[in-house]
Amino acid sequence: MLANFRAILSTEERAQCDRFHFPADRHRYLVSHALVRKTLSTYINIPPADWCFSHGKHGRPEIANPGIPPLRFNLTHTDGLVCFIVTMDDDCGIDVEKISARHNPVAVAARMFSPAENAELTRLQGSEQLEYFYSLWTLREAYVKARGIGLSFPTCKLRFRIRHEADIDIEFDESIDDDRKNWMVHLWRPGPEHIAAVAIARQHDVRKQLIVRQLEL
Repeated sequence: MLANFRAILSTEERAQCDRFHFPADRHRYLVSHALVRKTLSTYINIPPADWCFSHGKHGRPEIANPGIPPLRFNLTHTDGLVCFIVTMDDDCGIDVEKISARHNPVAVAARMFSPAENAELTRLQGSEQLEYFYSLWTLREAYVKARGIGLSFPTCKLRFRIRHEADIDIEFDESIDDDRKNWMVHLWRPGPEHIAAVAIARQHDVRKQLIVRQLEL
């Protein structure tokens, strides 16, 4: 299977894969980029090896094949998991993180989260605090990736109100040129060790259907 995955990568992708020093990193890159190609081919009748990609200003990959429907996609991976999202027409972003103890998440949140979110985070303790931290982190990453705006975006000017994994509002500081009606955001737990978030642009306040499929390789 891995030999087949490698065969469908581009010359540049194979070279990038080989540059990773650790076998686990090479494996993650190989599987994730083969997944992109194979998944896109389930939507459009193009062989996996024939997909072409370009990169935006901040490095977001885009489909470069001419004359195909306007598919958009985004890829993320962490230790033990790869996630990939595909939409028709609309910008999308996805992020996944492995939930693990980290040094002083409150200090990280003070730089990255809104004052209201920080107040809620400091109220929580233990596993609840850690899950809330990663929920806010992945939601921010998904939004930034969907917009393709890079790491310089002031994420402290976003606020997420999480009532349920599929019932989340995003609020913007008045200095940010965006509106909550422009976005659908969603959290889910792919497994006990991971948390994932997606952000999907939408028009006219239309809520899209999110279909989640899990594969084991």
